[in-house]
Amino acid sequence: MIKLSSKQDCCGCTACASICPKGCIAMTPDDEGFYYPQVDASSCIDCKLCERVCPLLHKPAQHDVLNVYGAKNADDTVRFTSSSGGMFTLFAMQVLNSGGTVFGAELDENLQVCHVGISDKNDLSKLRGSKYVQSKMDGIFKQVRTLLSAGQKVLFSGTPCQIAGLKGFLMKDYDNLLTVDVVCHGVPSAKVYNKHLQEIAAAANEEVQQVKFRDKGNGWKHGETLFLTAHQRFGASKRKETYMRLFLNNVSIRPSCADCAFNNKRSLADITIADYWGVNKQFPEFDDDKGVTLVLINTTKGQQLFDDVKADTTFISTDFAKGAQYNLAVSKSLGLHPKRQYFFDNLDHKTLKELEQEILPQ
Repeated sequence: MIKLSSKQDCCGCTACASICPKGCIAMTPDDEGFYYPQVDASSCIDCKLCERVCPLLHKPAQHDVLNVYGAKNADDTVRFTSSSGGMFTLFAMQVLNSGGTVFGAELDENLQVCHVGISDKNDLSKLRGSKYVQSKMDGIFKQVRTLLSAGQKVLFSGTPCQIAGLKGFLMKDYDNLLTVDVVCHGVPSAKVYNKHLQEIAAAANEEVQQVKFRDKGNGWKHGETLFLTAHQRFGASKRKETYMRLFLNNVSIRPSCADCAFNNKRSLADITIADYWGVNKQFPEFDDDKGVTLVLINTTKGQQLFDDVKADTTFISTDFAKGAQYNLAVSKSLGLHPKRQYFFDNLDHKTLKELEQEILPQ
């Protein structure tokens, strides 16, 4: 039976709840809004499958990264609506065009972040772009397994711990599975995110209708985080916007993100993607401020996927050290802010703006 000695021992991937043959593990939010397994001990048969599939009980070792690229989708329209260089769209289209299914995070009609599977390329825009909230994963691993077992090609995208959770849950390799993870700074909870939406709605006197975590209207390097109502626009550059400042300064992230088990060449995905920050300094002729994706090739399967789409890109070869130089989360965890506990202790009593001003004075 899965037992947590510390909340740092759980990344919320849902592998344990998904594998339980008795359905006696439920993912339940704590006071901070992060989901953890709750076990109905009276129904548990002590099969230990939950322990077998837990990625934090079986942490991966470092591995060689086969190749590293800086890459741009040749379609500038796609690149503009993507967080970085639009490479995820190309990987996804390769699978969709072969009749497969792509899983990733979307903002649903209620602006909640959840994983979904799509098989129609017209739905791909839902999965495009960063969403800085831990996504809901209810039932997703089982959906992936069903498709794989039927012989369908699947691309699964997510955070590194979600990929690791899926791989643990599946308990075997599938030739028809491709995985792409994103270099992850950490994940805030839906509780913090929804509090921000509610406070913006109160200030606007109307509901938030659209969220853009990474708007490129002012360029890739000066992207804005925007919350749009029917008549008003709230937001700022990602380094100045309240929600993003709390996230980027490690105030609002999950405890397990303090020491990620899957960065620094420990990803279990076929391909890892990220912003190629610093490309303007390392390869200035390649940067047009429309976005460049850092692409880390972890497996031969990942190399084949990149080779299959590279005709629709412009790309340069680089290396791991250059890719990690200005994007620290590629190679290290950044810990938790010393006032993180104060933040969550007061989350129900103060506004996010008040907490931001107290914890991160400018």
